[in-house]
Amino acid sequence: MRCESMARAKLSVLEQDTIGQHVIDGPFVHSSNAGKLRKVFYDKYNVTDFVEKNLYDQRDVDNVASNDLYVRQFIRDFETLEEAANRLHETMKWRKELEINDLRETMFDRWIFDVGAIFWCNHDKDGRRVLIIRVKLHKKDTEKLHGVKKFFAYHLEAIYKEEPTKEIVMLFDMSEAGLSNLDMELIKYVITCFKVYYPVLLGYMLVYEMPWLFNAAWKIIKAWLSPQAIKKIKFVGKSDIQEYINKDQLMEHMGGTDKFVFKYIPPDERGEDENKLKKRVTFAESAKTTDGDGSPDTPHGKSSLSTRKIGIRGTTGKMDSGADNSFIGRLLTISPAEELEFIIDESGKEAYDTISLKNTLPYPIAYKVKTTSPEKYKVRPCFGVAKPGSTVVVYVYLQQGFENTICKDRFLVMAMEVTTDSQEKLAELWKTIPKENVMEHKLRCVQSTKTLQGQNAGASSNSDENVQTLSQKVDDLMVSTRQTQWMLKALGALQLVIMFMLFVVLFLHYQSQPDSRANYSSCPGAMW
Repeated sequence: MRCESMARAKLSVLEQDTIGQHVIDGPFVHSSNAGKLRKVFYDKYNVTDFVEKNLYDQRDVDNVASNDLYVRQFIRDFETLEEAANRLHETMKWRKELEINDLRETMFDRWIFDVGAIFWCNHDKDGRRVLIIRVKLHKKDTEKLHGVKKFFAYHLEAIYKEEPTKEIVMLFDMSEAGLSNLDMELIKYVITCFKVYYPVLLGYMLVYEMPWLFNAAWKIIKAWLSPQAIKKIKFVGKSDIQEYINKDQLMEHMGGTDKFVFKYIPPDERGEDENKLKKRVTFAESAKTTDGDGSPDTPHGKSSLSTRKIGIRGTTGKMDSGADNSFIGRLLTISPAEELEFIIDESGKEAYDTISLKNTLPYPIAYKVKTTSPEKYKVRPCFGVAKPGSTVVVYVYLQQGFENTICKDRFLVMAMEVTTDSQEKLAELWKTIPKENVMEHKLRCVQSTKTLQGQNAGASSNSDENVQTLSQKVDDLMVSTRQTQWMLKALGALQLVIMFMLFVVLFLHYQSQPDSRANYSSCPGAMW
């Protein structure tokens, strides 16, 4: 009964407690306090008993007792508190059944990542993260359905814990999908997740290029939804999807400019070097900073925007085949994602690489770039502020004489939310801000020659082109095979119809002929 007593002790304090409105499966969450819902919940459900029966997770029980923000999300202005308590109860049971609190990336089989059917990709125009489901890559399989449900829940839980007050966009990419990809049970589960388990997480849902074959299924799905939920679903195609997502945030097959190819990198491969250096690597300020005007000094005389666009976020990523990549972090999108490559020119030209810092948020973000070997590099600029919607390009120059000593060097990109661009205030903020409020991302250094770079790029490009060509040929062959099978079935049916018609004609023809024996018996002398 510890949780009930904790909640009741807070009721008097929470009477005036309010929360901002969040769009959910209804008009808005009203500002009723969490204490009232807790009281209804504890009066109706014996929390201690459910924990002992292994129907609730004690961690969820503690969260309900102490987290007002979490509790209030279940309150809707068109429902009673008892109905809200029922949905909270269902959520608690579901979280225990799927062991939501214990879900980790390493718990899932490799194939479920490699399929690439679910992944995070960029933001919409309002800065919401976009969760994409490639419907054509999902095949209905009752044996794997439970694992797929947990995998989907893992994505929702991770983003909710990271940003509990932010909404997301769900993008169902149905291009090239067929009836074999239709899984009504999984669709119903997705709806339940946003309707019951994460009621304030979904901003809206985009359904991209739904084939007409799915119209009948949509009529069934529509019956499961409330009028408020239906308003959140937008059917879009290549011509109007940019009303919601900017062109540079869209994959090419949707009419965008983001050359998106999903590729999963396991944790042991993705963070091997970082894990080894986690306890012993220290980063120092670069000795070289910005010029007097604050503009980066580029080899071409002026700043040029890096072309690295494609990225990795968290545990799953998006990689441009044969090209560079980006890390989409909580505050900044950092390109490249993993390593700085310094191409050594035999002519003695200074080797350099760039770090692109893109701010997709509606408020300024301060950044700082540090390295383990400040004596080897010039970083321009090494700190500053990225304004909302802008991209800052940081140039990293490798000083001559250190060409063969960079394999163990690391760079650290740091970012924090700010409300000022004053250099003095920023310097003070960097010293006092808590570490948990700072986003950090590490980059390693690699070295190559100009000749090898060209060869590697050409080989990689040719390899990717061959893979894409082969993939297209396989898809064309599968389409031709299905068409041939359909034609064979049609010809078989036509053959049966023709045989039946022939049989009918012969039968009618036989019936229409006179009986010769009957004619002979009626003639004189027939006895002969």
